[in-house]
Amino acid sequence: MTIQSLKEEVQKLSKLERILFVQFILDTISQEVEVEEEGPLSGEWVDELEARRKAYMSGASETFTWEEVKKQLPNAS
Repeated sequence: MTIQSLKEEVQKLSKLERILFVQFILDTISQEVEVEEEGPLSGEWVDELEARRKAYMSGASETFTWEEVKKQLPNAS
């Protein structure tokens, strides 16, 4: 499977499925990094990221679409 065909297949997934897929990819990278070395992040950052992930997955954190974020950005002109 090529990267392009993988991208096309991922676009067919629901939003939740894409989130779970990204989590899977990050987990596989994290596992490889843990085997190779301690990792680029301190334990405190890992704990913070895990807390934020749990808050997101439980619906406890507020999220914004990219369109909402762009509306809040000042004009670059």
